[in-house]
Amino acid sequence: MTWCLLVCSLPACATVLQRPLTGPCVEPDPQVWLAKAAKSLVFAAFSPRGPIYDQHRRQAVPVGIGPVDPLAQAVISYPFPQRFAGGDAGFIDLKRRSFVYDDALAVVWLAASGDLARAQGLCFALRALQLPDGAWGFSFAAQDDGFYNAGYVRAGTVAWVVYAFARYQQASGDRQFVDTLERGLLWLQGQTDARGLVRAGRGRWIDGDTFDPDFDAHFSATEHQIDIWFAYAAAGQADPDLAARLQLPAASAKLLAALDAHLWLDGSERYAQGIDADARDDTSALDAAGTWAALLDLARAKPARAKAALAWVQRHHAVQVGGWQGLRPYMPDPPATWFVEGSLALALGWWRLGEQQTARQAFAPAIQLACAGEVPLVYAPDWNVDFPLSPAAAPTLWFLLTGSELHGGKALVWTERAH
Repeated sequence: MTWCLLVCSLPACATVLQRPLTGPCVEPDPQVWLAKAAKSLVFAAFSPRGPIYDQHRRQAVPVGIGPVDPLAQAVISYPFPQRFAGGDAGFIDLKRRSFVYDDALAVVWLAASGDLARAQGLCFALRALQLPDGAWGFSFAAQDDGFYNAGYVRAGTVAWVVYAFARYQQASGDRQFVDTLERGLLWLQGQTDARGLVRAGRGRWIDGDTFDPDFDAHFSATEHQIDIWFAYAAAGQADPDLAARLQLPAASAKLLAALDAHLWLDGSERYAQGIDADARDDTSALDAAGTWAALLDLARAKPARAKAALAWVQRHHAVQVGGWQGLRPYMPDPPATWFVEGSLALALGWWRLGEQQTARQAFAPAIQLACAGEVPLVYAPDWNVDFPLSPAAAPTLWFLLTGSELHGGKALVWTERAH
């Protein structure tokens, strides 16, 4: 593939991956590109050199982590940061960075697809990275300098790690991570407010150089609540005794009741982005408003609400970038780009509603994108802050999980159901 035919270079124009109108990428074979995507993920041994540290106010602050097993691995989140022109110079530094959410997502994929040895290697790394209070930071250097952004903690990331350990344990029967799973669940429960919603966590980046570790992220994001419900449900399936001891069924029920009471918007037929104290943020976030939220509502037998949420994001989040039809991450806020990772669950939602043709139509642009831009799948078709035109693990993993269900008949993620 000749990249100069697909990407215009700076400074003549903004860098955009263009949708092909002719050639093999117009109607690519999904099975071919799913197979290529599975082989495109990049893993590395987790072997930090030197002391583990976090960057607080430009000062190196030591961070204590557990022993690192010799078999520990990590998925590289942005393995080829220079494939497309136009990225910020600092973006190249991410070539050895692994985001904890990506590792959790990779565990889910690997465990479901039968690669239990590699899934276990990722679990070894995640166990070592668990913080003393049971939470996890946001990203880390898989190798080299020992960086771990341990001060930036978000409930959604913690929930995905909990979900990953539960799915690995259920698939493998390996119970060596039960204590890690339990500590993660206890942290999530400890973040629950009086309404039953889970607070976001702690820490924030003020800008690209300055980090505030003392920031209390006491707001509750709808996206996190969805993650947490599935984490509780997966833990319950993997370890019923643990679920009973931690009263996870009651916590799940309280969480769903709080979502309905405080975050569902009747007039719009969608969820708000979140709530801080009593100030609700009615911004429409793609995952919270429709794609991930629809999967939750299907899990609790609310198909009409799920269908309304999917229709909402298709009406209000639709965007065209470089000829691609996609969904933007927020409304009305920028950026106006196709958020590839967040859009893939749209296809899963329609598929689980029985709308198979609609689902495959929603998934088809991702297959074209994989073919036109190669794999790993890019995060977005143009360069934006937080949404880079770069091959990335997260959209590739969602591509695999979604494609396995639509084109392979295997439902691999968020298959849990409310009882």
